[in-house]
Amino acid sequence: MKRKILIALTVIILLLPCVSYADEVNDLLNFYVKKFTPEKATLIISDKPDATGLFSEVYMNLKGVVIDKLRMDSLVVNMRGVQFNEPSEWAKGNVECKDAISVLASATLYESDINRSIENKNFGKKDEHWHDMSMKITPDGLGGKGYYKYSFLDILIEIESKLKIVKGKELWLDNPQVKVNKLDLPDYVTKKALGKIQPLVNLKKFPLPLTLHKVELKNGSATLSSKKLPQPLKNGLTYTYTR
Repeated sequence: MKRKILIALTVIILLLPCVSYADEVNDLLNFYVKKFTPEKATLIISDKPDATGLFSEVYMNLKGVVIDKLRMDSLVVNMRGVQFNEPSEWAKGNVECKDAISVLASATLYESDINRSIENKNFGKKDEHWHDMSMKITPDGLGGKGYYKYSFLDILIEIESKLKIVKGKELWLDNPQVKVNKLDLPDYVTKKALGKIQPLVNLKKFPLPLTLHKVELKNGSATLSSKKLPQPLKNGLTYTYTR
């Protein structure tokens, strides 16, 4: 009799739907893939999450990710003591990062992606907007030029500027020097024109607690990062995606 009961219980257990933590972590990765359409994604966890969605450590590397219509070559995050919502919600597409003890992050983007983003933005209504704008990034800062339509005028504007992090999530022009036909542009026109392209980068919509502190400039690219750079986990469990 006991043997029959044991067999029956075994059959019932085998027939029950089984959701492993590996399935749950795949759901977590799928959420970020669907939301930001990266070309490649790597997620490494130190160990499985507990029932509340708490991880000891998480590393995420998104290549060719698009945030707020801006493509980034890479966005890398390394978090410790990170609390998500309950894993049972992840399969429904409901993922929320509630808190983390520490977050290291870096984001690298090319000047070509900044230029494309500026061209694709909606810079105001009717005949008031930037067009044919091109920016170049060098170790000394950012230089750019473009046409700004102001009233019935089409003004050629040249910009030389440093770059700075604002509010830990945005990249702004820092003390830009603006010229029109090699002459100083009136302040009210300068503010109006620059207001259409600031910030150059906005990571407010990325649903992880990023805090960036510094900008490193190279010819053609900029890297925004926390005080320390994120590092992949050496002995973690790895999940990957390739478009």
